[in-house]
Order: sequence, then structure tokens, then C-alpha cells
Amino acid sequence: MLVSQIPALCGYWYPVAYSDEVGASPCQVRLFGSLYALWRAAAGEPPRAAIDQCPHRAGRLSQGWVDDGFLVCPYHGWRYDEGGTCVAIPSQDPGVPIPARARLDCVAAAERYGLVWLRVGEERAGIPVLEELEDPGYTLIHEMKDVWTASAPRMIDNALDVSHVSFVHRGTVGDPTNPRMSDFRVEREGERIRFRVSYTSRVQGRQVANVGMAGAVTRSTEAELVQPFVFRGALVYENGLRHVLFKTCTPIDDRTTLFFQFIGRNDGPPPERWPDIIAVDRAVQAEDRGLLEAIDPDFPLDITAEVHTKADRMTVEYRRILADLAAEPVATSA
Repeated sequence: MLVSQIPALCGYWYPVAYSDEVGASPCQVRLFGSLYALWRAAAGEPPRAAIDQCPHRAGRLSQGWVDDGFLVCPYHGWRYDEGGTCVAIPSQDPGVPIPARARLDCVAAAERYGLVWLRVGEERAGIPVLEELEDPGYTLIHEMKDVWTASAPRMIDNALDVSHVSFVHRGTVGDPTNPRMSDFRVEREGERIRFRVSYTSRVQGRQVANVGMAGAVTRSTEAELVQPFVFRGALVYENGLRHVLFKTCTPIDDRTTLFFQFIGRNDGPPPERWPDIIAVDRAVQAEDRGLLEAIDPDFPLDITAEVHTKADRMTVEYRRILADLAAEPVATSA
């Protein structure tokens, strides 16, 4: 299965940029293989988004600019208001009506958690509410925004797969001498699944200061699929630390994914500690990336296509969720 083969996925919200990357100078992003322009009518205004193509002669709106709140196409200077309606055509004589079809193909845009999110299909669910980030007792730290040559389903499948930690992350937080984990039960509610598992891993190097512990440490992981391409994983340590990972996988296309990772910490780390916290998490993700970019992006939904074990119950359930979405009939216009 490739992402483009499941139209229902277009009904979710996906982060495409940090909030401070979107301003009066339009920028371009790609989602599900299509190009979009992002801009703000003025500082402090909400983000706007449209297919990155002027309806006149297909000029790229992302190469344009904002003037007095209006988006200006760089090709012929056509001006568009916040709703995408053309309000001025410089080459046209005064008083001549503007064609009704002179409108941008706008898409939904919004902000949450310091990110700009887009939705390009009929809404199935809102921007995910991540409970720790709604709690003032947690510190939000943005750790990474990277483009991976890997498919979004492969990346989320990896996040849900705890048994790989001992081996893929043997150079950072994993310990291949302790590959076993506690038993767990997968709970599913609609398109949301969760489980809790504990296992022993190594705490060494920069991670010692990050978690306040060293050596072989038993921790628990509360793993949750929040939406098809949004993962939450709370790493809970014996000393009370909760290091909550949020991973979002925005499908640029079938084979390329825009990956954001941000965290919530309940220990209030001061900003001078953030670089060390981020460095460890980036090192862990680099290990995942090296492996996932070498795997075929075509993600099998047929449960019999791969071999599964008891430790794979979470990822098997993930395949069922995507299979259910893939089986939905495609909406057609009357």
C-alpha cells in the first residue's frame, strides 16, 4: 500500500512548517504530491494556504509577496484577498468585472503547538489534542524537522514497534543483551490504539544527565497511535520523569515524508539543557532513519504478507486500521 492509494488520509491535519516560518513572504510546501503556498496577510494573522498555482497562467504564488494584506501573484500581479478571491487585475481597464473563476483553490490551515497544519480533504478529525502539551506542568521542546526518504506508514509502524529498540538503538539507548519486554495488551478505540510496556535499557553518555539515572534502567513506555500518522510515546522513568515523544509524519508523497518530533517534559528543564536533550533524541532518530530509508515504501496491509510474533500486536493492529481506511469508498461528486 502506498499513501496515495488511501484517499481517506487526506481528511486529517498534517504539520507542514513551524509557525515562525510562515509570514508575509509566501513559502511552498508539498503534501500528498501537490504543492501549496502558505502566507499570512499580516504579522499575527492566521496562516493561509492555497494550491501553489495562480488560476490565470499557473504562476507559483509561493514566489509572490503580500502587499497591504493581499497576496500578489509574481507573474501578472493579480491580487487575492484572505479568502482567495481576486480583487485586482492590473492589466485590466478600470470598471471591468473580475472573472468569477479568478479564485485561488484554498485549503484549510491552522496553528497548534508552534506548528502550521494543513488539511486538504473533507475533515475526518481535528488537529490532535496532545494532553501533555495542554498541561502547563510540561515543557514543550521542538527537536527536529527533517525530510526522510521513507514512507509515512513505515515510520509510524517503526514508532509503534518497541521490540526493535534493543537492536536498532544499540548505539544509544538500546541493549541487545536485554531484548525481552513485559507482556502488554493492545487497546483500540476507532482509529486510536494504545498499549503500555516496560523493558530494561541502557542509560549512558548525555542521557545520564537528561534522565538523572545511569546504567541498566527499567522504564515503561506508554505508546499511542493518536491518528494514522501521529504517534505519542511517554517514556516513564522510576524517578518520576516523563519524557513524552510526539512524532508526526506528513506525507510529501508516497516515498518521502516530512518528519517532526517534539517533546513534553515534566521536569521543567531550563533552555541551557535543551541541546543535550535534543542531541540524544536526534541520535536515536538517526538510527531509525538509516534503517527505514532502505526499506521499500510499499507498506503491506495484508496481515499474511509478513511474519508476525506476539511482540508485533501493536503494529498488526496498525495495519488493520490502514486497511479499514483503504477499504472506504471514494467519495464522488454528484
